[in-house]
Order: sequence, then C-alpha cells, then structure tokens
Amino acid sequence: MNAPTTQTQITGDDLLQTARCEDLLYEQIRQISVLGDFERRIIDALKGGGANLLEGARGVGKSMLLRMAEIELDNTFQTDKKLGVYVNFKTSTLLEGVKADERDAFQIWVNIKILEALHEKMLALNIIAKSGGADPYQRVFGISSVLETKAMLEEKIHLLQKLAFSKVSQTDIINQIGTEFLAKAQDTSFLVNIIREVAELFSLNKILFFFDEAAHTFIPTQQNIFFEIFKLLHGGKVACKAAVYPTVTNYGRNFEIGQDAIVLPVVRFDPGESGRRENREHFRSILEKRLPKTSTLRKKIFTRGAELDLCIDLSNGNPRALLHILNSALASNNPLSERTVGLAVQSYVDQALIPYHQSLSKRLPKYASHIRIGLDLLRGYIIPEIRSKNHRKTKSNYQSAFFTVQRDMSPNLKLALDILCYSGMVSQLGTVKIASGTGPRYMINLALMATEKAFDTSKTADAISRLSVTDYREFSSSDSQIQTYLSSLLLPSETCSICSAPLPQNAKFCSECGNKIIATSIVSTLLEESIDGLSVSDRLKDRVRPKFPTVGSIVQAKRNELMKIPYIKDVRSRIIKNAADEFISG
Repeated sequence: MNAPTTQTQITGDDLLQTARCEDLLYEQIRQISVLGDFERRIIDALKGGGANLLEGARGVGKSMLLRMAEIELDNTFQTDKKLGVYVNFKTSTLLEGVKADERDAFQIWVNIKILEALHEKMLALNIIAKSGGADPYQRVFGISSVLETKAMLEEKIHLLQKLAFSKVSQTDIINQIGTEFLAKAQDTSFLVNIIREVAELFSLNKILFFFDEAAHTFIPTQQNIFFEIFKLLHGGKVACKAAVYPTVTNYGRNFEIGQDAIVLPVVRFDPGESGRRENREHFRSILEKRLPKTSTLRKKIFTRGAELDLCIDLSNGNPRALLHILNSALASNNPLSERTVGLAVQSYVDQALIPYHQSLSKRLPKYASHIRIGLDLLRGYIIPEIRSKNHRKTKSNYQSAFFTVQRDMSPNLKLALDILCYSGMVSQLGTVKIASGTGPRYMINLALMATEKAFDTSKTADAISRLSVTDYREFSSSDSQIQTYLSSLLLPSETCSICSAPLPQNAKFCSECGNKIIATSIVSTLLEESIDGLSVSDRLKDRVRPKFPTVGSIVQAKRNELMKIPYIKDVRSRIIKNAADEFISG
C-alpha cells in the first residue's frame, strides 16, 4: 500500500516558486517529478542493495531523487517487501558540541531520528496500526501502544534539540529524557539490533534508509559520527544511502569511498550542444509539471522559447537556480525578454550565488580566508584571463568558460577551489591533459560568466552556443599571480579582542596579553543572524520580521505561531521553517 496522500493542493504559480523539495508534500513530489534517463539510472541505483553516496552541489535535486526512490519503493512494497525510509537531519547543526549527561547529543539524536522515521514509515504503510497495542519497539522502550511510542520518540527528539537552546541548568531536560534512555540510544549496536528485529518480525526483504542533510553540516565531528553510524548500520537486510556535498564532506578515518560506499554523482549539465539540448528538454518538462494548463504563466514562459532556453542554460543544470532566475524575470509582469532575463541573472548572482559563497565564512570560520581568497582569485584573475582569451580572434571562434590547474597544486589552492565547487561558483568537469601531465578541468558558473561580461559578445546565447570544453585556460600551480593571492592566507585572520594582536589559528590564549580566547560555536552565530539571509521572498521576510527577526527565533517557533501572522498559512509557514532550517544546516 502506498503512503497516504493528501488532498492539499498548491497552485501552479506557487509550485513555480517552491524551489526546495522539502517545501513539497508527498503527493506533490509524485506529481511533478520528471525522470529522464539520467534520473532513472540514479533512482534504480538508490533502490538497490548497495551503500551509496548521492553527491551533488546545493540545489541540484538530490533530495528529490531520494524522495522519488522512496516513493517508488512505497508503490511496490506489497510485492517486493522492500521498505524505503527517508530521514532528514536538517537541524543537526543545532547539536554542535551539545552534551546530554556527558554523552554526545548528536549521536543520540541521529539514532532516535532513524528509529522515528522507520516507525513513521511502518505507520504510513499500515505495517503497524495506529490503534495497535503491539508496537515493534516495545521490548526496548517498554511501551505497548503504537501511538504512545510515536509520541515518545517525538518528545525525546524535541528535548534533545531543546538542550541546544538551554542557557541555564540542563538537569531538568536530562531527567525528562531519562539517563537509561540516553544510555540505550547512544549505543549504535542497539539501533542496529532494533532495525534488524523489525526486518525479521515483518518479513521484510530489505530496509533502505535515505539519509538527507546529515552530511551537509560543516562540523567535522558530526560528519565523522554520522558515517560511523552509516557504516555500522549498512549490511544484511539494511542498505544505507546518503546525500553529500562534493569536496567538503569529511568522512573520517574509518570510512573509505569505494569500499564502504559507491558515489553516485548528480551532474546533469553538459555544456556541449547535445547536452544543452537534452538539458533544455528536461527543464521544460519540469516547468510543464509545475504549471497546470490553467496557469496564466504558461503562455508568458513557453511562448518565449529563446529566452527560456537562455534561463535554462544559465542555471548550469541546477533546478533551484532556474526557478530563482525565472521567478525574478517574471516578477515585473513584463514578458520574458533578453533584458528581463539579463536583469534576473544579475539578481541571482548578486543576491544568491555570491552571497551564499561569502556566507560560508560563518559556517566554516576555520577556512574563512580560503573562502574569501578563492572568490577574489576567481573574479580578480581567472575570469579576466578567460575574458582575454575569449576576445582573441581565432579560426574556431570558440568561447571558453573553462580552466585547469596542474594536479600538483598547493593544498591551499585545492581547498579554495573545492569550496568554490561546493558553493556552485565553479564545477569540476573531469580531468584533461596539460603540458605537465593531467589536471582537473573546472567550468565557471555561466551566470557568473555572463554578469562578469567574460564572453566576446553581449549576446550570451550566442556565446554559449560556441562553448567548447576543449578550449580552456591552463594555469601553472606555480603561477606568480595565483601565489600572490595565496600568500595572504599566511596572514592571521583573527585578532585579540583586548589588545588587537594577531592570533594564530586555533589559539586558546593571546600570546601578547594572555587573554583567553572564547571560541564561538558555528550554530550560535547562525542563529543570531537576521532573517534577511533566508532564501524566501522579500515580501515573506517583511511579514515575518516584526515578530521573528532572527533565524533562531524562527527555528524555535512552531508553525502554528507563524500562522498567526496575516497571510501566513500552512504552505508559507512550511516554506519559512524549511528556509530557516536550511540556513543553519548549510
């Protein structure tokens, strides 16, 4: 039996503005998903028995692929007995450094989130009945009622997260959770045994866990713990899949890519002619699904084929980027035109792409200098060099958005480029032969190329049609200009708050005045941020700001509190909460 569907409907206009998968309901995901050959291969692999890491940059559709794999397993559950369980860990950052009776609260929270998601799925597919008195977790928790077990798990998760906000004694919260419960829940073998018992009890052939956003946090200790759990849980009747970001995920010392899990890269965009044509068809199908026949926007969008193609090309294969650009271009109520698309792309780069990269300094304070220097290097040297290359007259008339660096590049340069890949400023497209051997080839985000006027024409569509992946600018790892940018990484990026003396990385005391350096947690900084940085419309921010001015105030708020604000109801409250959760999770 399928998971229960809902009758809640969203208008086509709203679905065009609903960029995050978590803002969509289960039935809406079924209705609007578009599965081409690429998506079909990924989903089939996710439904298989192996351990997989679904690797892709922010906004490329990893969550949608995980959810579609889960939905397809729901559809065939009665015959195949393969249970797909989607688990979202989007608020994991809240538990940075939090202890629960001297135990790591994050590890306990992850284990309970997994048990809760499994319990929810068994309820959704009527494997267990809501009115039932024989809960499968009864042996370990001592609760016979299915609904009481459900409520208990929800309450424990809520209390663990409450520890993150508690400024005073946490004893009362710990007592409510229970020391015996904490001891059990911290033990991953306890988790594994319960799940395997469930598989045997209900004669399941396989339980497949689809983990989303646990590996998205930038806190290495949390990533290490998560992949230890992933590795211990996978095996036998249990298969684990996890969405991860490229280049910045920390797997820990005991997790080996290729041995413990196979990577499934989510890279749709091929800048070649056939790749662009396929990408355009795919994204047009996405828009078709999101816009019902009665939508007034259909004519505005689909009658402007060339402008729509340009929006799609400049999104670099990223569905979220396309929706941002398209919504911005349509905001003026003017028809799509080369001018409105150009302004929308400039808005996307100025208000989303670059600010997101810069905001990583708050999530990765240790690498704040690499984040800043990487962007400066890209815009101050690499793009101008490619611009010069593009303006040189050649017989081929090719245009480039590509560069390569020798494989023996310095670790500092590699890290700066890796972070640029994560934020979507650039993407890595395989390996190429260069004078000194081989090197990774990078493609600069085409929207950034357009706004930096890096092509030989203002007709961006014409320039994109002449792109050639074989035409790239090669940089030496010892390039003097690059070394000039990297040299500033050696300078201290922090100073003492008392005497202003420079502080070395990870300093505990100032060497000049002896002042103790107080480390600020990543999450506390993010929670104090203004809601201006949330990925929602300015109109929504203006409605919410008077009562909920900070990200933390929204994270702590319940949806029914948000829904007391005029014009904020079920859909918009969910979008706002998800935006705040995403902001702190990265």
